Amino acid sequence: MKLPYQIGLTVVLGGLVAGGWFWLGAAQDAEGSADAGQRRGGATRVLVEKVAFAEDRMIVRAVGTGTAQNSAVLYPSVSGAVVAVLFRAEQRVNKGDVLVRLDDEHQRLAVRLAEVALNKARRDAARVRKLASSGHASRISLDTAQTDLETATVRHAQAKADLADRLVVAPFTGVIGLTDISPGDRVSEDTAIATLDERSTILVDFNVTEDHAARIRVGDRIIVHPSNAPDRDVAGTVSAMGSRIDEKSRTLRVRAKIPNPDDTIRPGTSFSVEMAFTGKSYPSVREVAVLWSRDGAYLWRARDGRAEKVFVKLVRRDAGRILVDGKLNAGDAVVVQGVQGLRIGQRLDPRPFVDPARVDAPPPERPAVKRGKSASAAAGTGN
Repeated sequence: MKLPYQIGLTVVLGGLVAGGWFWLGAAQDAEGSADAGQRRGGATRVLVEKVAFAEDRMIVRAVGTGTAQNSAVLYPSVSGAVVAVLFRAEQRVNKGDVLVRLDDEHQRLAVRLAEVALNKARRDAARVRKLASSGHASRISLDTAQTDLETATVRHAQAKADLADRLVVAPFTGVIGLTDISPGDRVSEDTAIATLDERSTILVDFNVTEDHAARIRVGDRIIVHPSNAPDRDVAGTVSAMGSRIDEKSRTLRVRAKIPNPDDTIRPGTSFSVEMAFTGKSYPSVREVAVLWSRDGAYLWRARDGRAEKVFVKLVRRDAGRILVDGKLNAGDAVVVQGVQGLRIGQRLDPRPFVDPARVDAPPPERPAVKRGKSASAAAGTGN
């Protein structure tokens, strides 16, 4: 190779090497400037958030079934032929109203006979008492007359009870249901007449698992959603609880009361039940602040400009935050950004963390205000 070419090639290579060194030096200067922005005096810049305590709130959901506050299936007390049905379905009846009347001719005759016998026994007893007071009747005659009077009284009451058994009456105020009984039918003690429900208040029975059973108290507030109106919220209170945990299902039976003033909820309706429990207060931290190691969950705390590792137990997750149980105090600075690569005792430059979701959007730009005429307009006015 000729000498001029060798000299030229050497110059080119030297230029490339010099350019590379220059670029590398510039990059190192830029990196050094960036590090200087992130570190001050050897401290690592991190973003921290102060610890705040929050109550452990938990919602337990279950499925329940509604029943009327008072509910009964009505049966006749005796067998007999139906003479009259004195109600219609969905009618509201009062306590003591006669609903069905059975044939009672023989019972009425028996009452009349009992009344005759009772009146005779009363007259006989009065006559014997009068004679006994004047010494014309013995003590035995007086006792016999008194016994006959008591017997006649009992038989009269029994006859009236037999007559009353020929009537089916409402045991409480409520709404009567459908019936298949008509006048002329013959019924027995096993014949169901109709159902009667007092549904101004609905009882909702549901089960909760045994791990929540200890938290429930009579009087606790619940929210139920009827299956026929899932968007409707109905508030109620716990009115009763079972005395033991079911061994098979490991659940506790709970009963709650809900109002039904408009009579839109029917017994037998299914409900989605929600109960809110409030427990202890725990430190609340962001999910990004919690790290994991083979020893468990932990987070970094900035104290006196140094990094501290604090091991915690997770209690509950809630919308991007975690309730933890550990040696944390209110106001402690927990690292939420810059957690990777930290070491115990490392020097920190903590800065407050600003939640982007809470930062207000910048105000819209105001339109420019024209303070004078344009040059072209000014030029036009001179013509």
